Amino acid sequence: MFRKKSSKSDLQTEYSCSIRFLDDSEPIQLSFKKDTIGQWLLERVCEKLNIVEKDYFGLRYVDSEKQRHWLDPIKTVYKQLKGVNPMVLCFRVKFYPAEPMKLHEEITRYFMFLQLRRDLHHGRLLCSPQDAILLAAYIVQSEVGDYDQEDHPPGYISEFKMLPKQNAKMEEQIMEMHKTLKGQVPSEAEGNFLRKGCTLDTYGVDPHQVKDSRGDQLYLGVTHQGIMTFRGSRRTQLFKWNQIRRLAYEGKMFIAHVNVTEDEETTSPKKEAEENINEKKKEKEKKQQPIGYKCATTSACKYLWRCAVEQQLFFTLSSSINTPKVKSGGTLFSRGSKFRFSGRCQAEAYVASENIKRDEPNFARTSSLPNFARKHDKTALKDASITIDPPAREDLSKKYNAESSMTVRNPPSPPRAQATPPSVPIISVPDIVYPTTKDRVGESAVDVPRAYGSPPSPTSLVQSSPTVKAPLAQAEDVIEAGNQRLIQASTPIRKENGSAVSSALRNDNLDITLPYNPNMTQDDDDDDNQPRTSLDDQIKQLEDQYSKLQSEPNNVSGLPDGVAEQTKAGTTGKSTVAKGGKSGCATCCKALFISLFFVAILATVTFYILFYSEINHPVVNDLRKQTIFLEPVKAFVDDKITIIKKALK
Repeated sequence: MFRKKSSKSDLQTEYSCSIRFLDDSEPIQLSFKKDTIGQWLLERVCEKLNIVEKDYFGLRYVDSEKQRHWLDPIKTVYKQLKGVNPMVLCFRVKFYPAEPMKLHEEITRYFMFLQLRRDLHHGRLLCSPQDAILLAAYIVQSEVGDYDQEDHPPGYISEFKMLPKQNAKMEEQIMEMHKTLKGQVPSEAEGNFLRKGCTLDTYGVDPHQVKDSRGDQLYLGVTHQGIMTFRGSRRTQLFKWNQIRRLAYEGKMFIAHVNVTEDEETTSPKKEAEENINEKKKEKEKKQQPIGYKCATTSACKYLWRCAVEQQLFFTLSSSINTPKVKSGGTLFSRGSKFRFSGRCQAEAYVASENIKRDEPNFARTSSLPNFARKHDKTALKDASITIDPPAREDLSKKYNAESSMTVRNPPSPPRAQATPPSVPIISVPDIVYPTTKDRVGESAVDVPRAYGSPPSPTSLVQSSPTVKAPLAQAEDVIEAGNQRLIQASTPIRKENGSAVSSALRNDNLDITLPYNPNMTQDDDDDDNQPRTSLDDQIKQLEDQYSKLQSEPNNVSGLPDGVAEQTKAGTTGKSTVAKGGKSGCATCCKALFISLFFVAILATVTFYILFYSEINHPVVNDLRKQTIFLEPVKAFVDDKITIIKKALK
């Protein structure tokens, strides 16, 4: 009612924001106006990256209170970024699809790969040490290509920062695994990375720090499966979307109303049990139960609620037409929060992907190590020049010079092993599956081969033999090292989170999965990518701080260090207590004033109904008899009203 209308000059004012990308490339600057909505900004970024399947991505920012937010597509950018300085948004994956290989275009899968790689590096994608080594090897294969002893000296893995607690022993195992991936073009390595990554429990988890009913600290994640919690290195709870009936929040408490299945044994007489011998002994009854988690702040709880509602609608809706508004958090003196889902759901996004008619776009993969990338291209050209004609070789060279994503390889023929007697023990060694040279000549990195029977796991059981004729690099050393770390086949299968985990080679330093401890900084970019203050601004800040110190009444600059620190601590504590008391007093006065205001209004309305209205009701008549002592007050009010009327005439 008292909102100031924006003038035309205000609407035409342009603002600038910085956009960061998943590959940590140079940020771009985008200008927007006061009435620009978030969807327009996201579409400009997707056009810049040549992404058509944009339903899975979003722009994230951090407000002045260090709380993360997703840019709302239907609200204005200015209103959401008001008070944010500098205006920095990060292009990130917002909805992790259940099956990332269903994405139609390779460029979309590539950005999904970059997001999972970032999650792995920052500890959000928790996995066993064996899976971490395999995923890291896929990253190296995508970056540098096939292992070459001349181009890849010892220690080259240390140039890559892929795991949260990477050490020399892990890098050695990553190098050995990298040797077994020879022949995989970047699209194959990235596809295998996505296939493995989407099977992990923490796939797509954006961790939220919460506390349960007992006050224990844990992490809560919202994915395509539902809502899950993690404590230590284990997933403790999983509530699927079909179990969750309602999501709400009240203050700092996030509440999920879920259907809990209870098994109740039927107690019946013996005769009735004989008659119903074919019936089940247990009946399952679904009971709705609220489960609450306490967040650190109210804004963090609201952010968690919005993320959970948006994820639930995206993965469960069959159509996004006429989606209802979701409301929560309202009290007597506050309106609460409303949320309306915008955009397409996952089912509609899959249909839209199938209807894409354009050719696969060429794009340049960003390498974190440019020197290795050049060696990768050189090796690929060297391999391709063996069997390709000169004209084709010239065309291929042009493609690599243009740094496109099209790659051509001529892998060696698959290794063969002779049969061995059954008495030889069976060990686990990497299984390399290569297609024939005829099928692979001229193949681009756009096509992810599936017909070659790529195994879901990088290892399989084969019989060892001293007469292996395959050109495996240092095969004897790998087998000898594997024999020392072999887990016997008789070892019982260990289960984690309800699923069986296959036995693997055991390492003394890596036999225990690390606890789930993701990077919980407000922005998951590296420190080098943070905006740095200019020298003039730093000098100005120092001058302001110096002037504030000089203007303070309790200046302790001349005291010794220890006394100065104690004096500062005492002064700060007193000011903090005083400030906190003042804030609490102001809140109490405000609540008291509002209460008295409502009491006065209620008393006025009641007085009018009793003495001036013509309502004839038993309850009202009884109240009139009981309040007959207020007749002098009524006479006083009547006299004042008469005087006011005469004065107005």
